[in-house]
Amino acid sequence: MHEITVTAVGRDRPGIVSALTRALLDLGGNVEDCRAALLSGSFAMVLAVAVPDGVSPADLDAAVAPVAADLGLAISASPAAAPTSHEGRDRCMISVYGQDRPGIVHSVASALAANDVNILDLSSSLVGDPPIYVLGVEAELPANMDADALRAALSQENLTGLEVSVEPESERIL
Repeated sequence: MHEITVTAVGRDRPGIVSALTRALLDLGGNVEDCRAALLSGSFAMVLAVAVPDGVSPADLDAAVAPVAADLGLAISASPAAAPTSHEGRDRCMISVYGQDRPGIVHSVASALAANDVNILDLSSSLVGDPPIYVLGVEAELPANMDADALRAALSQENLTGLEVSVEPESERIL
């Protein structure tokens, strides 16, 4: 077995996950990791699929092509990237709140990149009336940094008008 990464994007409708995973199962695939979200009426999903040796990304594309056509999905399959070791690195949750304006995600992502912080998961939305922009980031810290150090570093960045909090993942409440 080896892993292939599959992305699927299209107009949201019931049955996408069922139809796509059925096609992968029929190919002998096993979904090992998956993320899916609804974004302004568009459905987006990324899957890490273990497939039998000899099944290429092109074979997988061909196997799911009828499903993609039926559901109006854009599908892409590619060899999975080599796993990265994350051992010993602290993780944290970063929450950002502020009046909506262009550039919030870019500003926060740039500040994190400048501090060698790796974004593992990111989600955002507008909530309330008037709308407040809410951004949540799960991040992996470099070996020489903890959540307190990141909090201090972010306070030095130009994140004007944004409320930023950083909490160690160990303190995260689900």
